Amino acid sequence: MSSRTGLAQPESAEQWRLCKVLRDRLRLAPVLRALEANPGDNTTLAQWAARVFTTERTLARRCRQDLQMSFNEWRQRLRFLHAVALLGQGKSVQAIAHDLGYGSALALIVMFQQQAGTTPERYRARLG
Repeated sequence: MSSRTGLAQPESAEQWRLCKVLRDRLRLAPVLRALEANPGDNTTLAQWAARVFTTERTLARRCRQDLQMSFNEWRQRLRFLHAVALLGQGKSVQAIAHDLGYGSALALIVMFQQQAGTTPERYRARLG
């Protein structure tokens, strides 16, 4: 890989494919970091794709490949982990639902039951 500008450029089809894979991976990282910092962000996958200058399909594919799950599954698991931490801090279910971007406490309770097999309050009681 060489060029007149001194910057390396792909010269073969294989090198171009590798560059595209690297570019796609670099586009997923800021999305994951932003959601880890603010799990209540309800930005859609299509909106994230536009923000990182790629397509929704490409971003969805990269999630499946790198995370072994869909974007929405990953976001739900992230929110569950944050909910567990917030329960341990004594926050109310209503406040947790708000912090995590849910429209109601019931929506959080349903998600929590899907992930943990119990309600947030029962889970908190088990924590001690």
